[in-house]
Amino acid sequence: MRPSILNLALAAALAATASAQKVEIGNLAYEKNPPYPEAQNPQLPLQVYDDEFAEILGTEPKLIHLAKGFGFTEGPVYLQVKNSPEGYLVFTDQINDNINLIRWHGLSPYNTITPASWGEPVIFRHPSSIADGQTADLEARLLTAETTGRRVSITHHDGRVETLAGSYEGKPLNSPNDLVVKSDGSVWFTDPSYGSLQFPQEAELPNNVYRYDPATKKLTVVTGDLQMPNGIAFSPDEKTLYIIDSGAIQAPRTYYYNKPHTIYAFDVAPDGKTISNQRVFANVYPGFPDGMRLDERGNVYSGALDGIHVFNPKGKMIGKIKLPKQTANLTFGGRDNNILFICSSDSVWAIKLNTKGAKPVPQIDR
Repeated sequence: MRPSILNLALAAALAATASAQKVEIGNLAYEKNPPYPEAQNPQLPLQVYDDEFAEILGTEPKLIHLAKGFGFTEGPVYLQVKNSPEGYLVFTDQINDNINLIRWHGLSPYNTITPASWGEPVIFRHPSSIADGQTADLEARLLTAETTGRRVSITHHDGRVETLAGSYEGKPLNSPNDLVVKSDGSVWFTDPSYGSLQFPQEAELPNNVYRYDPATKKLTVVTGDLQMPNGIAFSPDEKTLYIIDSGAIQAPRTYYYNKPHTIYAFDVAPDGKTISNQRVFANVYPGFPDGMRLDERGNVYSGALDGIHVFNPKGKMIGKIKLPKQTANLTFGGRDNNILFICSSDSVWAIKLNTKGAKPVPQIDR
């Protein structure tokens, strides 16, 4: 069985950083950076607006602080090692131009998150072309939306990184932001012009949402009607596509309250290739929605200025997971798909829930 690129990268990164983690005083060696950050204590508030969310949280919910010290975390995706409690949380750091990973050890022996559940973060890739959102395809290969790379890249299990989609009708993409893979293998991604507002690159295309067909390698526009398309996710039955429009943010440190800070819902056609019937699912404030994921019940979890906002399938807010800083993105993972991993500004958090992610956990070889 061939080792995955994540294992190879982890071993290399650990070897490269091991010596830097020790400080020698006399004959004693002290750890400079403890591998396990302490859990947040006291607990940040978990706000319950409906019994649905109370049941999801359970009787003793614990929001755990896994790691800190990053620039701005985004793009979490979880990859499970086959026949093992272990896996990898892979996420981006846009400020430091990195893709990082944390080894996840599972919930043993107490079936809860403890300091033994995770390892210290290491750099998986640098530079990353200001990597943003990420997901995995049906073969558990890493797909990355690259801001300055102006492409969606694919990382193969042997380590090769190639362009999946980088242009449309002969013009470079603007700055791919987030993406999702449908059960037919097609890749749907958003392409706002945020890159041209922050970096010396010119947007030559409208702010479109695309569908990439891996069988034909054809890229098609599914909608061009959003100001700044951002997070994207399917309902569990894939009959509804949710897309965030974060038009309220036109550049860093700007906020236009009269522009969209909205999650839209679309009907997916029976052939699974087009969408229609755009409608407001929810407006998110304070701030704006960013990345999102759904659970198996169809609840929508969206990053926001004050943490995670949770909506039921009818668009009613049922609760919040409050965090101290702006929260960009999140993903479900763990062997049982019931750990919500959260990227919030300079930190990564986790909470065990009484529900599972809508999408199966990608499986990789050890």
